[in-house]
Amino acid sequence: MTSLVKAPAAEIKPISAPANAPKKKHRGAAHVGTYIFIILMLLYPVAHFCLMWFGVNITSILLTFKFPYRNNLTWVLTNWKGDSSTFFSTLFKNYANWGKSLQDTTSNFIYQNSLIYFVVSCLVTLPIAMFFSYFIFKKVWGSTFYKVIFFIPSILPLFILTTVYTYSLNQGGLISGLLDLMHVNYGSFFQNLFVLDESKKWLVWVFCVWAGIGYDVILLTAGMSRIPRDILESCKMDGVNPFKEFFKIIIPLTWPTVTTLFIFGMMSVFNVTFQPFFITGESASAATETIGMNIYFASQGSAKNVPATLGLICSLIGAPIICAVRWGLNKCFKNVGF
Repeated sequence: MTSLVKAPAAEIKPISAPANAPKKKHRGAAHVGTYIFIILMLLYPVAHFCLMWFGVNITSILLTFKFPYRNNLTWVLTNWKGDSSTFFSTLFKNYANWGKSLQDTTSNFIYQNSLIYFVVSCLVTLPIAMFFSYFIFKKVWGSTFYKVIFFIPSILPLFILTTVYTYSLNQGGLISGLLDLMHVNYGSFFQNLFVLDESKKWLVWVFCVWAGIGYDVILLTAGMSRIPRDILESCKMDGVNPFKEFFKIIIPLTWPTVTTLFIFGMMSVFNVTFQPFFITGESASAATETIGMNIYFASQGSAKNVPATLGLICSLIGAPIICAVRWGLNKCFKNVGF
């Protein structure tokens, strides 16, 4: 009977690198250049944020606790007499003055004019833009031409747009010239069109709709283009008509874009500034003045505490409302990834 004897395992020797092999570079030294590059790239945006956002907002907040005294803005507590009962009334003097200004009829017109642009942006411009975006998305005849027409107002400066708009509606402009060619008797409608009063504010609203549709159409068509064609082909095979396709398929799948544009439209209550001024001029500023327009012109004077207080109050009121509306809109449809 033979016994099995295991052979001794061969001794494994480590393989040594050849003498002329290149040495590995130190990883820490290699990353130094990367770190320097990242720091340099972040330096400008961080400095811009600290200066243009943080610095500006902190300065604006501090201005709300200052008051003009002998042609200079001083802290409101410098006039405090030391009585504990008047501490808060002195500290928040600018806010108390804003509350008193609400009793002024002119101030109420400013807020009414601004709130109208919520209706103009969210309830008029956005639905029209969704309608035209759907037709462009479906590649109807002339869709490329419509893209150019809607895109041009989005890239031109505001002053040029308002100038073209006013000249087109003036006597002898584009609209009246076309009516003359068609022998339409329009009387003196275009002669006093821009001699604005309370009843002519609709001219600014029409301009905001015309100039705002292009921006909404660009974003909406981009959101619709992400929808897979397989879904639309399946709907077509199931006999879904365009009306149902728009409301049941297109809108739910592009709802995040619609929500974003709706929020932007809500912010137009505070952002509409130069549109009424460029169109109506200073003569009709009382009839068309907005919150943004009021803050801009009030900032030109020495009492910058007044526009700073108005801006901060609008932020404190508007931010929770916008966040609540955004939360509610996100609950309408489930976010679908594709």
